[in-house]
Order: sequence, then C-alpha cells, then structure tokens
Amino acid sequence: MGLRNTIWFYSTAIDVAVIDQVTKYLARQSLAHKSVTLIPGLLDLRLAYNTGAAFSILPNWAPLFILVGLVAIYAIVKLRRTGSGSLWASIWLGMLFGGAIGNLIDRIAFAGRGVTDFIDLHIRIKGSLSAWPTFNIADAAIVIGALLVLYHVYVIEKRRSEAGGEQESHDEHETQD
Repeated sequence: MGLRNTIWFYSTAIDVAVIDQVTKYLARQSLAHKSVTLIPGLLDLRLAYNTGAAFSILPNWAPLFILVGLVAIYAIVKLRRTGSGSLWASIWLGMLFGGAIGNLIDRIAFAGRGVTDFIDLHIRIKGSLSAWPTFNIADAAIVIGALLVLYHVYVIEKRRSEAGGEQESHDEHETQD
C-alpha cells in the first residue's frame, strides 16, 4: 500500500473515532433528561445505552464484545494491507476501523454503561411508523463502510478483473496473429 492510501486510511479512522466520541459526549451532556426532535416523524436525538451488540442483542456480554472489537480491528488492518490498493477502499476500511475504535472506547471506558447511542431514526413501512434501533456515528460509519467495501469487492473489483481478463484475452489473440 502506498503512503497516500495509508494516510487516508488512518486519517479517516481518526476522524470517525473523534467525531464519534465528541458527539457521544455532547449527547450524554445534552440529552440526559430530554430528547430533541430534528425532523418530526423521522429523526430524533435520544440518549440510550447499549450493553449488547448491534440492535441490543446479547446484553451485558461486554468482555465478549471487547474481544470481538479487537479481532475486528486486527482484521480490518490486515485486510487493508492485503487489499486492492484502492484509495477508496482505504477510506472505506478507515470508516470501519474508526467505527470499531469508537465503540470499543465506549465498551472499555464505560463498561458498566455500555455504548452511547443517540440517533433515533423512524422509518415508515406500509404507512406504519417504525423506530430503527438507536445508534451513533460509529455504528453509521461501520454500516456505511461495510456496504461500500462490499460494493468495492463485488462490483468494482469484479469489473476490474473482467476488464483485465478481456485485455489478457485480447493480448493473447494479438500474439497468435
């Protein structure tokens, strides 16, 4: 990996982790006794704590989630080192890395309380309003980063390999003539 990609990877991760921690701090300070409606029927800010994994599954298993977070961080760094070398892939993996760090900080620093969540999104499905599980900036970065990495792997890299295969086939045809 080039220096430029490495800088973008770590810069993205640091930005995500810092923004996540600052917004969680502000949420704990400002939303302790109230919620704030930003877009009626769609988006509220509401303080919640999650001792479980995504969607609050397996509550109070903090040691397991700390271990899973550390393994995820290791895997993300390893994947970046062995990845495609794309600048965009480095940025998207940086989002995953920063999100994992942001939630890991909460799990370690606030072990009894868990991860701070504060973004409360409502989705209208077939005319009925449903609440999405409350989340935070780290969660959003993880989901968006993961979707973009998957897109990169399954769409961009596939196109690249198909184009490379066509080029190789074209090159072989020319040498046979």
